[in-house]
Formats: sequence, C-alpha cells, structure tokens
Amino acid sequence: MMTRLLSVAAALLCGFVTAQDHKPAPDTKPAVKTEAKVEHKAALYPIDTCIASGEKLGDDAVVFQVDGTTFKTCCEKCKAKVEAGAAPFKAKLEEASKAAQLANYPLKTCAISGEPLGSMGAPVQLMLEGTLVQLCCKSCTKKAMAKPAEMAKKVTDAAYEAQKAQVNETCPVGGEAIADDKVDVMFGTRLVRFCCAKCVAKFEQEPAKYLPNLVQHAPGKEQEADEKKADKPKDGEHKGHG
Repeated sequence: MMTRLLSVAAALLCGFVTAQDHKPAPDTKPAVKTEAKVEHKAALYPIDTCIASGEKLGDDAVVFQVDGTTFKTCCEKCKAKVEAGAAPFKAKLEEASKAAQLANYPLKTCAISGEPLGSMGAPVQLMLEGTLVQLCCKSCTKKAMAKPAEMAKKVTDAAYEAQKAQVNETCPVGGEAIADDKVDVMFGTRLVRFCCAKCVAKFEQEPAKYLPNLVQHAPGKEQEADEKKADKPKDGEHKGHG
C-alpha cells in the first residue's frame, strides 16, 4: 500500500514539473503604438475681413448662412446686402477658400486620372464638400462631381499624411506641450493638433485668435547639426568658394 502511494505521489510531482517546464513564455513583443484618431471638419473661414465691406472682422462679427454657405460680415447692414444677392459674395468666398487650401494641397496628380497636374494646362479647381480638388483637365470634372465625398476624403487623407510628421507640438490654445492623448483635427486640408477636445471647441469659436500660435514641428537636433555642418566653410576657404 505504501509503495503504491509513493508511486502516485511521484507521478503527480513529475506531472507538475513537466507542466511547469512547458508553461508558455510570456509575450515579449513590443506594444504597437496606435495612430491618433483624426477628426475631419469643415475648412476654416478663409478671410478675416467682411465679405461685403472689406472691413476687419471683430468679435461682434455677424455670422449667418445663405443657401448652405456661411458668411461673416461686420454689421447687419452688410448682412442684408449679402442676403439680397449672394452669388458674387459666394464666388469671392470660394476663390478665397481655394487660395487658402492651395497652400496645403497634398496631391501632385489629378484626383481622377492620376496624370500629373499641369501636364494638360492649368489644373481645374473644384470645391467639393468644402475641399479643394484639383484635376488635370475638364474631362475629369464630371467624374469628380459625381462622387464629391470620395474626392474630398482622398485629398484630406493625403493632406494628413503629408503634414502629420511636422504638425504643431504645442497646443495653439493652451500653449502646453501635447501628450500622447492628442487630438488631431483636419480643417479642410489643414492639420491642427490639440491637447484635448475642449481646446478644439475654443479654437473653432475664435480661430483667428489662435492661428498665430501654430508652430510647425522643428527639425530634430541631429538634422540641425548636419545642416550647420554642411553649411560651415572648411578651414582656409570662404563660404561659397571651393
């Protein structure tokens, strides 16, 4: 009986040791850092002056819509002028929007054909879903206008990829360094990074107040050192002379 008990105990001990030996190793793979979630919003109002009078807009600017288009005027009198005949003011605002978004336009090719922009004359510019879309020729216009949301997304997605490496590192509203819980917002084709959602709301209320605070990501110290080294003249020579 004793011999049988000893045999059972030995078997159990052997099984325990074997189970320990075969215990799976802990997962040592490094955690994958996830990309920040990107919000897409309408492009920022492109001018800081009254659409009717040209006067500088203040905190008391009149904001209103006509046929889905947002306008800002300096006073009620100018608002009535726009409402009486919005077409020329809408065209003026559209041209300003094109010019503002052109500075951050990310695509070098036609959004429809893939042909290089400029290869068939001046690019055709459309405003689709409030976003500038450039085409190689008029023949692509009908196809682009048939899917405005898709065209706008193609442009804004490309703009985000082009700007995310050099986006601002400090919040334009609060001024503090932005941590990992950042909030990325695409205003049309312009990327702005915030420290929190509350700052996004403040920025949208008074963009002109906070836009001057936007500073792009500066080049790293190693890059700056390399640039200075390359720019520094060698011993015994002047800059610009071999």
